[in-house]
Amino acid sequence: MAQTLARRAAKCVFFILVTLAVGRSLGGAETYISQNFARKVAVLISGESNIETLYDAYFYIDVVIVVSITTAVYLITMKLIKKIRS
Repeated sequence: MAQTLARRAAKCVFFILVTLAVGRSLGGAETYISQNFARKVAVLISGESNIETLYDAYFYIDVVIVVSITTAVYLITMKLIKKIRS
């Protein structure tokens, strides 16, 4: 029981560390998200395009991208660890 709980906690900590690493390595969302795309997402989310909704759109797009990349890295790493252990 304790070993299972420790493994789950370690996996959660590993996912959070990978998330932090990916988020820091990507930099600011304005560098890799075009303003036109962010404006379209802002209009889709709130129905208007002002500076506040544009920054919200940048944030939401950035979170989705970071979580997607982190999930891919995490799953690949877990498969590699499983393959190495067996």
